[in-house]
Amino acid sequence: MKKYILILAAVVTTSVVYSQKNKVVSAYNYNKAFSRSGKCKELASGVEAINSAIEHDQTKSWAKTWYYRGNLYYNIIASKDAVCKAIDADALEKCTDSYLKALVLNFEDPELKKLDLQKEDGSDMMKFFTALQSKPKVDDEMYTADIMGRKFPGLAGEYANDGIGKFGKKDYKGAQESFGKSMLLSQMGGKMDTMVMYNTALASEYGEDFEAAKQLYDALIMMKYNIDGAGPDLYRSMSRIYKNEGNKEKAAEYITKGRKAYPDNNNLIVEELEGFLQSGKHEEALTNLNTAITNDPSNAVLYFARGTVYENLKEEEKAITDYKKALEVKPDYYDAAFNLGAFYFNSGADRINESNKLSLSETKKYDALKAAAKKDFESAVPFVEIAHKTKPGDAGAGNMLIKLYTHTGEYDKAKEIRAKFE
Repeated sequence: MKKYILILAAVVTTSVVYSQKNKVVSAYNYNKAFSRSGKCKELASGVEAINSAIEHDQTKSWAKTWYYRGNLYYNIIASKDAVCKAIDADALEKCTDSYLKALVLNFEDPELKKLDLQKEDGSDMMKFFTALQSKPKVDDEMYTADIMGRKFPGLAGEYANDGIGKFGKKDYKGAQESFGKSMLLSQMGGKMDTMVMYNTALASEYGEDFEAAKQLYDALIMMKYNIDGAGPDLYRSMSRIYKNEGNKEKAAEYITKGRKAYPDNNNLIVEELEGFLQSGKHEEALTNLNTAITNDPSNAVLYFARGTVYENLKEEEKAITDYKKALEVKPDYYDAAFNLGAFYFNSGADRINESNKLSLSETKKYDALKAAAKKDFESAVPFVEIAHKTKPGDAGAGNMLIKLYTHTGEYDKAKEIRAKFE
C-alpha cells in the first residue's frame, strides 16, 4: 500500500509542476494577447496566472517566470487605460522587483542566483556588475538586455515622476525612496541621471537624512553639477547642514569653496558676507565685494552688500552711494531702499534727540537741529515709499513711513498708511 501512496504522491507532484508550467506559458500568452487586443481582461488573467506560478517551488526559481511577470506589470504601468491601471496599484514596485529577480535567476551559476540586488549595503549589486563583466552563462541573454536596456530606463522615469509627486506633497521620505530607485535603475541601464541625483539629495535633506544628503551633494559637487544654475546651491546646502549641526567651521568652508567655484554668485557672496560680518571681518568682506563688483558691475546685490559693510565701518557717505547705485541698477530693490530710508530717518531722529537735550537758551542751535532733522526726514521719504510700494504688507516700512509723514507734516498720508495696518 505504501508503494502506491508514493507513486500517487509523485503523480500529484508532477501534475502540480505541469500545471504551474502551464500557468507561466498562459501568462506569456495572455500578455501577447493583450499586446494585440489591448483588452485589460487579458492582462488581468496573465497577472493571476503568473502570481500563482511564483508561489510554486519550481517555477518561482525560473528567470522566465519573473521576466514574464515583470512584462505584465510593465504593461499595466504603460497603459493609459484606467481599467488596466486598476489591476494593481503597486504595479511599479512589483514590476521592478520581478525584473531584479529575473536578472539574478537568469545566471546559470547557483551562487549568482542567490544575489539580492536590493540589499541595503549594495554589496550584491557590486557582485552582480562584476559578474556581468566576466560574461557568465545565462539562460537567456535577451532577458538581461531587454530589462537593463529597455525596461529600466522607463521604470526610472516612473519613479522620478512618483518622487516629484511625493515631494510636492511634502512626503520627503517617500520622495527620497522613489528618487533613489530612479537613480539606481538609471545607473543599471547605463545612465547617470544627475538631475534625479540632485532631487534625491534635496529629498534627503528635507527628510532630515543628512548623511545621505551630504554624500549626494558632495558627489554632485565633484561632478560639477550645475543644471538650471543649481551648482551654487550645492555648496549652500552643505553649509546649511553643517551649520545646523553646529559645525560653523565646516559650514564656512563650503561657502568659501562655493565662492571659488562660482565667484559671481550673489547668494554665495551674501552668505560669505554674513559670515564675515558675524565675525567682525569687515575689511575681508570689503575686499571680497570690491573684487566681485569689478567682475559684475551691474549687480545690484553686490552694491547693497558693500553698502552694508561701509555702514558697519561708519563710512556713511560711501554706504549711501552704494545703496543709491543698487537702486539705480534695480529701482524696486526693497533692501537698498529700506536701508537708505532708515539711514536718513535715524539721522533725523538723532538730531531730534540732540535738540531735546538742549537748554532753553540754545534756541538757535535748537532751530538748526530741527531744520536739519526735517531735511533728513524729507530725504528718507522717497526711499521708504519705494520699500513700501515693493512690499506693501511689510510693517517695518509701513510704520517708518507713518512716522516720516508725521514729521514732515503730511498727516493725511500718515492716516492713509496707518489705516492699512489697523
